[in-house]
Amino acid sequence: MQTQDERQLATRAPRDGSRLALVLRFALGLLGLLVVVVLLVRNFRPELEGVGGWFVQRFGLVGVAFGTFIADGFHFPVPPQFYMLLATAAQTDPAAILVATSVGSLAGGTSGYFVARRLGHVGWLRRRLERLTGNARELVGQRYPYRSAVLASATPMAFSVLCYVAGLLRVGRGPLLVLLVLRIPKIVLYYYLVRMGWRLS
Repeated sequence: MQTQDERQLATRAPRDGSRLALVLRFALGLLGLLVVVVLLVRNFRPELEGVGGWFVQRFGLVGVAFGTFIADGFHFPVPPQFYMLLATAAQTDPAAILVATSVGSLAGGTSGYFVARRLGHVGWLRRRLERLTGNARELVGQRYPYRSAVLASATPMAFSVLCYVAGLLRVGRGPLLVLLVLRIPKIVLYYYLVRMGWRLS
């Protein structure tokens, strides 16, 4: 049975045009990531190698996973791609980087979901989460939650925000699992864009 929030969302589902616009924004965001990495590496390669080597030597892949966990679980402003770049600068094994960032991201997203689901009724926290999630509510928890999860995964919305919305709307664990599974190809894509940017510089 749908909650009142879900019924309201179903009546104002985004049009196909707005979904297409979100997908295009996602594609432009990927291009932007590549450009930013190229510019950073061309201008700060020695510094990145120094900081990346220090970070990986000091914190290892646990640090990469933890940084990603904080970013995707608590909407921390340093994104997972930054940790990918540091690990790449330190010449870390690509498979290890992918495993660390994937584990950190999935653990973070799951944590964000359960925090929003269990504590979303707390007034100040709900208000903060609602301000943070904004239009993402139109993408998650609609009449067709599995399809909504697939569409939401193809947008530029932050993974943490999508998981918060899923928790606030008390979306079932099945659609959450779809969000989590579809996060892995995005992690792989982000990593290879970071790696490509490093090689192009």
